[in-house]
Amino acid sequence: MAQPFKSSAFEVLSDERRPLSAGAIVEKAARRKLLDPRTARAPERTMSAVLSCDIRRLGAGSRFARRGGLFGLNPLLRPGPTGADPGRALLNGMAGEHSVAAELLFRGFEARAAGDGGADIVAEKGGRRFLFQVKTSAPVRNRCSFFIPAGAHEKLRRPGAYYAFVMRSDAGSDFLVMPYREIQRHVRSGRIEKLGRKYRADLVWGKRITLGGLDVTRYRRRWPRA
Repeated sequence: MAQPFKSSAFEVLSDERRPLSAGAIVEKAARRKLLDPRTARAPERTMSAVLSCDIRRLGAGSRFARRGGLFGLNPLLRPGPTGADPGRALLNGMAGEHSVAAELLFRGFEARAAGDGGADIVAEKGGRRFLFQVKTSAPVRNRCSFFIPAGAHEKLRRPGAYYAFVMRSDAGSDFLVMPYREIQRHVRSGRIEKLGRKYRADLVWGKRITLGGLDVTRYRRRWPRA
């Protein structure tokens, strides 16, 4: 039941850009047909409980923040004037793509910008072709959140497709390289959450890397072999 409440709250708060009560979020989500309040006996209390639980569980990594009895988006994760500089976010994304291209070049791949909307980088080696969508984030208390546009995700549904998640910290860059089919499996299971027209992957980064509580460390720097 938590999934539609969280995803609808994210959509409403993204558009409102101001804190709202749980009741106001339910009302606006129902009006926009993002949520059917009849799915819960007490939708206002359910919304409040779901968002509060997400904040307690993820801490600074939650996309929500609570201010008294009001809920808003976490300013640490929110783009725009109350959060990260969008220009800096663009530069960070470009830097992440260059770092992935460099890793591939060091491994003997021919790597270049793809520029087709679904993939950021196309790499070739040994007569094989690979596509990479690159997502870059910095950790907040060892948690990284990566957002994937649903349209780009669908365009990437091709042979040899991968996601390269770049975690950037003062110590340098680390990489989680996962095949498209593996990402799709986690989308279906709900470990990667659907938020309107986006997916969100929350990774806990350390000696082990977990996605929705599942250990995915085996994909750390697991670049494809031609």
